[in-house]
Amino acid sequence: MINHFIYLLKKKFDRYIHDPIAAILAVPFFLILKILPYKLSSYLCGTLMYLIAPLTFYNNRVKKHMQIAFPKKSKKEINKLSSQHWFILGQTIGEMPHINKLIKLGNLETEGLDKIKLGPAILVGAHMGNWEFLLRVGDLAGRRAGYVFRPINNWILNKMQIHRNKDANADFYRKGRLAAIGMAGKLKSGEVVGLTGDQLLREGIKVPFFGIETPTPQAAAVMALKWNVPIYMVRVERFKGIKFRMSVENKLTIPKNLEKDKAIFEITRLISSRIEEWIIDKPEQWLWAHRRWGK
Repeated sequence: MINHFIYLLKKKFDRYIHDPIAAILAVPFFLILKILPYKLSSYLCGTLMYLIAPLTFYNNRVKKHMQIAFPKKSKKEINKLSSQHWFILGQTIGEMPHINKLIKLGNLETEGLDKIKLGPAILVGAHMGNWEFLLRVGDLAGRRAGYVFRPINNWILNKMQIHRNKDANADFYRKGRLAAIGMAGKLKSGEVVGLTGDQLLREGIKVPFFGIETPTPQAAAVMALKWNVPIYMVRVERFKGIKFRMSVENKLTIPKNLEKDKAIFEITRLISSRIEEWIIDKPEQWLWAHRRWGK
């Protein structure tokens, strides 16, 4: 009874005090970034994150995760990689208000869009480079895709995020039952859906990720098997300056003659393994701060 009361009290506090205060601080900052030229916005946020983030407890988490993935790297190498990661994460934040402008200016090079111009497809990306471009892959291929999103905890900022992505020419489904229904409808209609495969999903199946059995989203595998739909990995890479490439890779080879559960495991493992390869190639570009391996 007491725990329930405390829970309700916290919900009220978050909705009417914490979330509005956080929004009051965040909204002007975002508007300033939007007004600034995209290069200044990117490098300003990158510099701020580079200077401030190492002073927070998140820095220890980032280093811990890097040590899991790269146990042979020295402390000096991990520190350098951590600093590079924070700068790039800051750049990503600074570029968020300018995503459409970056596309129009030709800062994003694309490869393989022709693979998804016709028929149903499941697109799987990761939080690398600048993952905001993933929400434009369907539109760039001439399709109105459906994407799964995890709501921001702050209800005001979440509404802003939804509004901000209205120009992506896409449908967005809140993670959970609504997402499952929305994606099923899209695929059965011969359309395209997109999701990420590199976040912790406690109800996911355990597959190896850098040698550790880790709960991983299996939705792509389940849908691919159920509706016989191809899976395409979509990689976003950042290059020197503010240049990017988004590549739709060849469709994933789905194992045949396996029992359903084994097939789901194998497809999910292949997705996770490919994301590993991206991270090994450009480790500074992945979002190390999220709890991929849990607490």
